[in-house]
Amino acid sequence: MSDEIQLAGGNVGGAVRVGDTVRRTAGPWTPAVHALLTHLNTRLPHVPQVLGFDDRGREMLSYLPGRVIDLGTEVLTPAQIIALVDWTRDFHAAVADFNHPGPWRYFPIKNATIIGHNDIAPYNACFEGDRLTGVFDWDLAGPSTALMELAFIAWNTVPLWSIHFDPVETTRRLELIAATYGSFGPSEILHAVPERIQIMLDGIPVAAAAGDAGMANLIAAGEPERSQLSLTRLVNRFPAITSHL
Repeated sequence: MSDEIQLAGGNVGGAVRVGDTVRRTAGPWTPAVHALLTHLNTRLPHVPQVLGFDDRGREMLSYLPGRVIDLGTEVLTPAQIIALVDWTRDFHAAVADFNHPGPWRYFPIKNATIIGHNDIAPYNACFEGDRLTGVFDWDLAGPSTALMELAFIAWNTVPLWSIHFDPVETTRRLELIAATYGSFGPSEILHAVPERIQIMLDGIPVAAAAGDAGMANLIAAGEPERSQLSLTRLVNRFPAITSHL
């Protein structure tokens, strides 16, 4: 077997690269995720291919080449946001006729209408320049809605969690997300963010207590308290943001 290379990131679970494959620990949700990825294989670009399991029982997926931005020093460019949101719209169209009973790992979302990725963010996407080349880490896929998906994209690509705040730039990037996807206005996306993030923050300790080691890793990294502070700060900024929409 080729040498294993630990991939950067992976606060929930982590993964290693072996040649042109990515290996990671499977969970009860893995069969549903693999069914989703298989459904998407011929319908959507930039999605990993399911390659089965290795001799240690880890799932094997194809490696997606490209560069993941450094969240410590960078944000997505406007062109990268457009590429990611364009892909999201195509993903939602491709998954519209897909259904699966699960089990899914992600926390329940009321009135779900699609199976979403639920973790579309710069840390789960790779690019060549401004061109999207991959969206990975599908373990949190599950029932969702298009608006909840866009709210999470806004949280991570504006980014709305940041301590740095420019209301004009914030509204510009929200408007870009809305215009690229269609169907929802920037204010609608913004006001969906607190519900979407609170679902995650409430679900992390419940899942950790139920034995999900990945969610326990998030707690060890400072969640949900860290993101709860960011969400409170965002809500306090709503008047400044909406005055520019």
